[in-house]
This record gives sequence, structure tokens and C-alpha cells, in this order.
Amino acid sequence: MDYDLDEINNNNNIGITALLEDTVRQKKLEQITSLKLQVPMTVNRLCMLSTYVPNLIELDLTDSYLSSFRDFAFKLNNLKILRVASCNLKSLDGIWNVPNIEELYAPDNDLSDILLCSALSKLVVLDLTRNKIINLLKLHFLNFCKELHTLTLTGCPVTKIENFEKRVFEILPHIKELNGNQLTEPLKIEDHTSATIDMVVCGNITAALRSKKKNNFS
Repeated sequence: MDYDLDEINNNNNIGITALLEDTVRQKKLEQITSLKLQVPMTVNRLCMLSTYVPNLIELDLTDSYLSSFRDFAFKLNNLKILRVASCNLKSLDGIWNVPNIEELYAPDNDLSDILLCSALSKLVVLDLTRNKIINLLKLHFLNFCKELHTLTLTGCPVTKIENFEKRVFEILPHIKELNGNQLTEPLKIEDHTSATIDMVVCGNITAALRSKKKNNFS
């Protein structure tokens, strides 16, 4: 999906209204479907973004300063593509405020937990390159993202686990592409996803592992 991106790089202490006016200039805000902003730490009221540009489909905040998704992800119900590379993000807190996201690109942040991605039921592409993902077991939560077919974890500590790709495809059999590699021959794995996820959600990781081991030999 291609859009013309309006761009800004402004390091002044300004509010969201002035930031948008400087960005879109002569365009009417309600007509904007794609927007690129480089937001400094000092910008005010970024959470009001949806009020001014309610029809956004693609938003690029690369190289902005964001404490969390709560800073901007509020009632952006039309948003399909979100780019938040190098934004100092340490958690996915607030990601549920953009429930219709289909593509999330968040490389080069400090994210360590993907549990909250389970709120994105329409997610197709997830890029978490060079983040701090270390827990392979928590990838089970991505099974809630039924449409997910492309996952990128390149440069994350979790990729150093032995037989990483094979184990990911066992956990997420619906994935078609992992770290840029196509799955040419889908694995024939019986779907015990639901029971395992329920156990992980309840915090019983030991039971989840025992269930998975038992299912592999049944």
C-alpha cells in the first residue's frame, strides 16, 4: 500500500496543533491518510492526534521520542500501518488502542515482552528487529494473531536459542515468513495451541511445557 508521506523534523517545544500545521501546510487534516512525524520529547498533547487526523491509515513516527504507545495511540481506529522504529519504546503498553493494525514495524527499541501483541487480532506483519526479546515461550501469545504470517526478530537475544527457527515454527505453525526466510514446506503439527496458551496466560508455564511435550509424543 503506497501513500505520500508528509514529513517533519522539528525540535522546538510545540503542541500537536502547531506540529501538524507545520507538517501538512495547505492540506485539510481530515483528508490526511498517511503521515510522517518526527516527534521530539517536548511535544505536547500527542495523544490528541486522532482528533486532528481521524482518517489516518499509515503513521510513521520513526526516530521520535515515545514513552509508550499511550502517547499517541488513542482512537486511531482506521490505522493499518504503524512504524515506530528507534522511538525509545520499552513496552507495548497502550497498543490495544490501535486494534485494527495490520502491519507493525518497531525495530531498534527496548521491547522485551510481546504479550500485548495478542490484542492485535488483525496483525499480519510484525517486525521487532533488534529488540530485547528473550523468552521463546511467550511467542505462544502470537497465536491470538490469527492473520500473522510475517515475523521478524532478527538481532533479538531469543534468536540465539538452539534450533530457533524450528522451534518458532512449532509454536507458530501459521507463520509463513520468519526473519526474512520463507517457510517452503509447512510443518505437519497437530493444533494444541489453545490449551498451551491458556496455561501460559494463567502463569502455569511448567504445565504448558509438560502439555507440549506430551502432545509431541502422542
